[in-house]
Amino acid sequence: MEKDSYGTTLKTIICLVAAIFVQTTLAQLLPRTIGTGLGYVDWLLLVTVYVSLQREPVRAMITGVFAGVLHDFFSGMNAMGVSGLGYLISAYLTYSIVSIIVVDNLLVRVLVVAASSVANTSIRLLFYRLLGIDLPVLAGGGSIASTIVFSLIANLGASILLYLILDRLFSKNAGLRLRRSEARRGDSRRRRLW
Repeated sequence: MEKDSYGTTLKTIICLVAAIFVQTTLAQLLPRTIGTGLGYVDWLLLVTVYVSLQREPVRAMITGVFAGVLHDFFSGMNAMGVSGLGYLISAYLTYSIVSIIVVDNLLVRVLVVAASSVANTSIRLLFYRLLGIDLPVLAGGGSIASTIVFSLIANLGASILLYLILDRLFSKNAGLRLRRSEARRGDSRRRRLW
């Protein structure tokens, strides 16, 4: 059990590092039309929500705080911890929904991502206002409402593809599934020979 937990923790850390790379670096390297659209996607939020969907509250909260600190550190914001609070509340909101509703359904996952996306963006912008800190440059240079709407749409689109990949990565039965498919393939070859 402990070995499985260590592997899941390692996979979560790798996903967070990849997400911070994509969020801070990749959007600037791509052409402006694609980079602007990717600027609305909050990859760290999507990883945090995915970890929260696995019904492990402590891991979800730690992932949320770690993702927020990473975001604040690499984005160069003056307010360290504001994003951490936003991701933490999003992880708590996601876990609260997951503890009530079974989330093996794509529609429920989409609704959870939508709620977390709106909550995270609103909390971060609210705390910037409350602390009197200048708002960060928004992805498209638009208003707060347009940022919330565009980030919601971008996060929903990206989450569908990302969660398919993460389901494969975090699947506890991936090795078993591979062995079974190999066995079935070998079994069908034997049948053809007879």
